[in-house]
Amino acid sequence: MNKINRVIAGATGLLAVGAAVVGCSDTSADTPDGQPADKPAASATDTKVSSGSNAQVKVDGSDLAGLDLNSVTCVKQGGKINVASAAIGGQQGLGVVMTDEATPKVESLGLVYDGSALAVSEAMGAKVGSAEVAVDGDTYTITGEASGADMKNPMAGMISKPFTITVSCS
Repeated sequence: MNKINRVIAGATGLLAVGAAVVGCSDTSADTPDGQPADKPAASATDTKVSSGSNAQVKVDGSDLAGLDLNSVTCVKQGGKINVASAAIGGQQGLGVVMTDEATPKVESLGLVYDGSALAVSEAMGAKVGSAEVAVDGDTYTITGEASGADMKNPMAGMISKPFTITVSCS
């Protein structure tokens, strides 16, 4: 059983990092407009970015400690909505990837809460946590329960925390 807990803890941590990295990925390249040299430049209407985003992030009923809400950015591009923040205390911050459709679905979510890497994802038949998205104009409210392991004590087993993320994304 301890071996399974270590595998789950490691996988959950990787999911949280992956969500944050996807949300914050650098697309710099050789061309002046930041597009890869082998792809044509996208038009201004293809990507929509919102900074500051009037964000609110609560985990277990409290504001997510250390998160600079002004650093939360929302990017709509290529049928996806990516929400990301600056780092929390040198660790990964908030990262969310959703589909950009009438009823968005969370594909992955990662955050750090009190030393725990928490995630929501569904890949290769393994589901971690849960999330629902409500849309009101340009405001997205993501609620659910993120699961993970206490990275200070990964052998303690899985933990789950309820969360609410509200962000404006135009």
